[in-house]
Amino acid sequence: MTPVEPPRVSPPQLPPLIALDPGDACDDESFSEALLTWSGEQASLIGADITDSRLARLPSDHLHARRLRLAEVEVTDPSVVTLNAPRSHWRGVVIEGGSIGVLDCSGATWQNVTLQGVRIGYANLREAKLSDVTLTGCRIGTLDLAGATTTRVAVLASLVDDLDARHRTGNHLDLRGLDVVRLNRLEGADSLVGATITDQQARWLGPTLAASLRIGITEEDP
Repeated sequence: MTPVEPPRVSPPQLPPLIALDPGDACDDESFSEALLTWSGEQASLIGADITDSRLARLPSDHLHARRLRLAEVEVTDPSVVTLNAPRSHWRGVVIEGGSIGVLDCSGATWQNVTLQGVRIGYANLREAKLSDVTLTGCRIGTLDLAGATTTRVAVLASLVDDLDARHRTGNHLDLRGLDVVRLNRLEGADSLVGATITDQQARWLGPTLAASLRIGITEEDP
């Protein structure tokens, strides 16, 4: 078996930042070397480009961020009901702390991304391309990786209620830090080919993995 490769992640090295409140309509705008805070409940960043910046406070209700491009960006203690960012591109991004009700990054591209201590109700990463990604100390209701491509992705010391991995592809998916005891539902176990788990996790997941391969388990001796 090929040894699992850890994600190649590094935090942004930010320059001195200029504080800005960009307002609620920022579609296709560009921000660089900025400390961005939103005071309203909703904002739109559709097609926007943010580099070398820190997002210190997100809109409290809804952030429309389809096709948002983030490069070398820190997001600190977000508190937002919905972060809607399908087909977005994130590179060198760290999200630390806070709570996100729905994180929709379906079809997104993540490279060198770290989520640290974030609570997420529903993390929609369907058909996303994820490379060099770590989820550390996170609490996630549903982690949806259906159709995603994962390369060097690690889940560390995290709780996930429901995991959907149907039609997921890729390699070096490290699930050793996933608390499988708290895992209520696992779909697409047969798409976890190439993932790495511990012996203890394998014992807990044995019936689920067997069911996905249509292997019967009985306590009766032959």
